[in-house]
Amino acid sequence: MVDTVAQCLSAVKVQLDGINAKYIISMTRPTSNLSCLDKDCFYVIRQRIDIEGVYHLIAAAKMGK
Repeated sequence: MVDTVAQCLSAVKVQLDGINAKYIISMTRPTSNLSCLDKDCFYVIRQRIDIEGVYHLIAAAKMGK
């Protein structure tokens, strides 16, 4: 089992691909468009592994400046 929470999504994908793990990624966004998001920098904010060993990851964009 790999702990992926709080890691950059691109790095997590490389890590999981390296161990041939299956994963599903869901993206979350704020309901308001007032926030400036860095769309190139997603982080894993939640992880769940199902009974079949598939990683279910929720990723969110880093807030821009």
